[in-house]
Amino acid sequence: MKETREIIIMESTTSAASAWFALQTRYRFEERIATELEAKGFESYLPRLKETHQWKDRKKVLDVPAFGGYIFARFDPSLRNRVRVLETAGVVRVLGHHGRPEPVSELEIEALRLALESGVQCERHEHLEVGSKISVRRGPLAGLSGQVMRLGNRVRIFVNVVSVHQSISVEVPLEDIDPLDIPAEQLPVV
Repeated sequence: MKETREIIIMESTTSAASAWFALQTRYRFEERIATELEAKGFESYLPRLKETHQWKDRKKVLDVPAFGGYIFARFDPSLRNRVRVLETAGVVRVLGHHGRPEPVSELEIEALRLALESGVQCERHEHLEVGSKISVRRGPLAGLSGQVMRLGNRVRIFVNVVSVHQSISVEVPLEDIDPLDIPAEQLPVV
């Protein structure tokens, strides 16, 4: 009987009504929470990027959370599932408005995955509202869309995650992009 109950729980967490939600976490609890959510049957995503840390005697490239203090989880936002997520040690809250969880766009999650898994160097940035929307048409980032700032003959694309008010950026050659709003020649020069 207990096995049947666990199977039903697993099915309810991955229903068609499920969506991605941003979770605020305690400091440096992101990895533990991702593991525990997976054990509970929820799909989780901890975006990670490589950073070079320098000490007096050495440098080391570390794999760190892209957005410290945040993780993403996919679940049906029923009261039961929200309680199960919030009972996870280290989860502070599910981000939203007026006590209601607000879903994160599937496109934002996929853009993050594409940028971070492309092998191209990404950097952390504050969320930006300015810049032109573009789409990458070729190369390892093909299909990525985001906001852009022009840097000479290379373009830095900012992938914004609105719910956590943060961004990552990645550089691509100017010839690999297609502007969605204005021609590439009219992009702002930084």
